[in-house]
Amino acid sequence: MSRTSPQQQLPLPTLRLVVNGIPTTYLLEDPGTGPHAASLPDGAVYDLRIHAAWVLARQGHRTSWLATHLGLPRPVARAIVTTARPTPGPPRLPADRAFGLNYFSPWGG
Repeated sequence: MSRTSPQQQLPLPTLRLVVNGIPTTYLLEDPGTGPHAASLPDGAVYDLRIHAAWVLARQGHRTSWLATHLGLPRPVARAIVTTARPTPGPPRLPADRAFGLNYFSPWGG
């Protein structure tokens, strides 16, 4: 019985972009030479600049920053940022309120 790692079971994320006037499906993660190399989507292209933009967008960099520093067209940078943005979850309480902690302030605040 062989075990597969979770990385082998997850498909690589892709995004359809128009760069240099050519619509292409780009891989957002590095396929490397591992198990994903054999199961890449047909016609998907790996571009280091697109991958870097994806990583930096997930770290919070904005469209204008990516476009300027990576030389990407603004619509491409915007699509990457939009895709990298986490989906909003339910509103969260500050930790103090979540645990029912109340603080007494001698200043009345």
